Amino acid sequence: MKKGIMLLVLMLLTTIVLTACGDNKSAGSDKVEMRTYTMANGKKVEIPAHPKRIVASEYLGNIVLLGMKPVGARAKQMENPFLKGKVDGIADIGDPVSVEKVAELKPDLIVVSNEDEFEKMSKIAPTVLIPYATSKNVEEDVRQIADLVGEKKAGEEWLDKFHQKAKDSRAKLAEKLDPNETVGIYEVQDKDFYVMGQNMGRGGQAIYNALQLKAPTKIQKDVLDGQDWQKISLEVLPDFAADRMFVTNTSSGEAKDGEKTLKDLTNSPIWKNLPTFKAGKVYQMDFDTMFYYDPLAVEGQLDIIVEKLLESN
Repeated sequence: MKKGIMLLVLMLLTTIVLTACGDNKSAGSDKVEMRTYTMANGKKVEIPAHPKRIVASEYLGNIVLLGMKPVGARAKQMENPFLKGKVDGIADIGDPVSVEKVAELKPDLIVVSNEDEFEKMSKIAPTVLIPYATSKNVEEDVRQIADLVGEKKAGEEWLDKFHQKAKDSRAKLAEKLDPNETVGIYEVQDKDFYVMGQNMGRGGQAIYNALQLKAPTKIQKDVLDGQDWQKISLEVLPDFAADRMFVTNTSSGEAKDGEKTLKDLTNSPIWKNLPTFKAGKVYQMDFDTMFYYDPLAVEGQLDIIVEKLLESN
């Protein structure tokens, strides 16, 4: 009798120990691995080593190219034509970003580009601030986000393909373009006229980085080596003119000032006397296509620009 009771007690104890071990193992497997990330401003933040539910107020294209899909993003980013078919199912978090909408998505990592959003989003989940233009080229842009979300290998694989594409594109153009030809990027904004550099979207990274095309001396000195953009008057346009000129116009819908400025520009004697215009080497580009600056947009713009240049020759 006593032996039976002792055997029963021993079996119960064994069951309790095994159950406890099983519970501990389960709890341990659910634990999220965290790491310390140092932001551009020097501040440190604890983030998941492998985030699963990312909300991207900015840098949506950078995340998508890594084979990941955020749970939330701004609608403007999802309108990026180079992300078509890759952002289905991502929730719109509003613009300005809605704290309530973001909280409902239960993110484990939030990526923002301005201080105001950082302060608000930090109360919801681990948040990383990456200000606009923190990276200076497409390579830095890819690696910065790949490191953030724990996908460095995927980032390097994408860059290898991009660099090969850029190399092939340069080879195609070498057969058609004079190596000394210059290229410039220009934009009409309402009543103003601008010269754009390589980090303002508009195909800048595709032209000056991937294709390694040259800028006129004036643009190189005053724009590329400066703040990367400059407002100019029509009178000085000949000083900034390139052998090939890509022009975008920001006006759309009811915004007619840009359309009038572009019409005045293209009808002016100064414009019509430009050797580039006379040679038919001015390309009016769609703003909504050329505006975006994420790596997938740069890749898509590369194709468009190469096609334009080959067609015109």
